[in-house]
Amino acid sequence: MSIKTILYAAMGMTVAATTAAMSSSPESDPIADFQNGWAGKALAMQRQLDLNEPMSQSSILGSHNTYNSEEYRTALRYIDPQQKHSIYDQLRLGARFLELDAHWTYKIDGFDWGNDILLCHSGIGQNFGDVHVGCSLADRRLSDGLEEVRRWLDENPAEVIILYIEDHVDGEHTRLWNTLNSKLGNKFYASGGCKSVPSDLSKADVLMSGKQVVLWKDKGCSSDSTMAGVAFSGLGDISRIWEDRTGIGAIGAFFNGTAVSRLEAADIEREFKAGRNLVNLDDITHDDGRLEAAVWSWDRNEPNNQGGDQDCAVQWENGRWDDDNCGNQYHFACESQDDGSWSLSTTTGAWTEGTAACAALAGNYTFSVPTSAGDNEALKAAKGGNTHVWLNYNDRLYEGNWQVPQGQGLFRELRDARSNLCLDVEWGNATNGTNVRLWTCNGDNAQKWVYDSANGYLRSALGKCLDNRGHQHDGGEIVIWDCVDSNNLRFDWVGQTIRNRHNHNFALDAFGTESGAQVGQWSHHGGANQRWYWGN
Repeated sequence: MSIKTILYAAMGMTVAATTAAMSSSPESDPIADFQNGWAGKALAMQRQLDLNEPMSQSSILGSHNTYNSEEYRTALRYIDPQQKHSIYDQLRLGARFLELDAHWTYKIDGFDWGNDILLCHSGIGQNFGDVHVGCSLADRRLSDGLEEVRRWLDENPAEVIILYIEDHVDGEHTRLWNTLNSKLGNKFYASGGCKSVPSDLSKADVLMSGKQVVLWKDKGCSSDSTMAGVAFSGLGDISRIWEDRTGIGAIGAFFNGTAVSRLEAADIEREFKAGRNLVNLDDITHDDGRLEAAVWSWDRNEPNNQGGDQDCAVQWENGRWDDDNCGNQYHFACESQDDGSWSLSTTTGAWTEGTAACAALAGNYTFSVPTSAGDNEALKAAKGGNTHVWLNYNDRLYEGNWQVPQGQGLFRELRDARSNLCLDVEWGNATNGTNVRLWTCNGDNAQKWVYDSANGYLRSALGKCLDNRGHQHDGGEIVIWDCVDSNNLRFDWVGQTIRNRHNHNFALDAFGTESGAQVGQWSHHGGANQRWYWGN
């Protein structure tokens, strides 16, 4: 038996005294501060930029052994944690790849005992009967972790994650599927059979099917036929790297003379620039500089709209981005629609001239913007000695609402759970102050919406945003308005409800069940007329 096996066995079967991790005061939320700071906003914007790109060409942050967190540590379990935060908070920090190790083993809960599917960091692979050596009888259930994932997904309906199940259930795949299905069943994007993730699968593909989760189960196909039709059996062309910061890893490295695999900020930056798709971190947190290292686009504290007239993006000499005056004269970033390579326009001009300048190049080029760290590096190399190059990325219409090239957005129906009718802008009128209502779903742009997670806007395909007009009373109007910088226009998803940021006690409410019924706001009561879901 190896040193690592012996150490894991000892740690799994020994009661160790631990000190509870100190937590922030109830009034503070450092993760929210991170989300609202430069790095958090830049990462959110990057996740919107690559919406339509294959995940095999994206730069994605994830966490390694997501469940093994000091947040759940007691004297009986997770005594060698790899994470600092809960599963839910790791998602808030930007993890879009989660790893859950599922073990079919003994569980004791009060006076109840028997087998269950637990989240366990065994690291050994040795069993004595139904006991998985290294697992604790007090480990959390898989269902507990999935509940956290479900909560976050419901609050972030425009986000997509990859969920990796490391299979140690001893063939109990029907039990595994029943657990997964009970918590996330309507969120899974179906694989269509036992196969790897397609190389061209994008987050937009997943969202357009009304789903949010790409499920990967290792160790081959599931013996449960339903699960086999949903879970992918491999990542395909999606490349992945992870680390091991556990104490047991350090001890094993000492005895074996090997280095512990650690990913520091410089490693993350290098891996993404080289084209790595997934970087899975231990101890993912907001204050060690590693999340900032995953920002490959905006330069630090950009965009800042200095002088009040900077609405168009440029790539600087160092490869990072700045917002600049759209009237300045620069070359344009032109992307080949045939092979994705980059070239510069032969002419310079104001930002609005980019489409024509790129179309004038020999070949099939279009004015574009990088969507991954590797993509951005390729443009940096192509621009030679030019210090400033225009990117097809702007917030000219509304400050802070950065628009990707036309056709890359994702607008969908927003349906009322009680009537199954669509949220509709009356008569398709894009005038400020137009009411919204329920109407029979017809595919018109008046019924197409997208949630902008970077700033909380619910944007209409008509070019306006949902607005509660500052009302904080039952029956308050909901209209459309220019997407200005105001909390009147910022909404948060809480479960399947939509709450204005002014006051979460009020929810978006359908006042009737027929076409033409007005939609406004009302005190949250949990009824189906306050629950919304995405359609086509």
